[in-house]
Amino acid sequence: MSEATFLKEVELAIELYEKANGHAATRTRQMIEQHGEIDALSRLMISADLQQGFKALRDSHQLDKTFESIVVRFQHLFSSDVIEAAKWRLAHPNELL
Repeated sequence: MSEATFLKEVELAIELYEKANGHAATRTRQMIEQHGEIDALSRLMISADLQQGFKALRDSHQLDKTFESIVVRFQHLFSSDVIEAAKWRLAHPNELL
């Protein structure tokens, strides 16, 4: 998959989160602007905190649109620890608060 497709999927995930929550994903957008999409998603995956976007998309039955799913689909862009964290979250979505 191309980098352009990756960037589109990241933007779509943000837009879906914003729609589900009814407000802008300001912190996520700032993080992406500051670090770029790959580094921002990597930081989010290895963070101990579960992001609101994951919760919102999980609760609206759109796990396939989460950053975690994007990381798994575009594994060639991420380190193994980031991929494993994303896979774990996807495998245990309802165990996460």
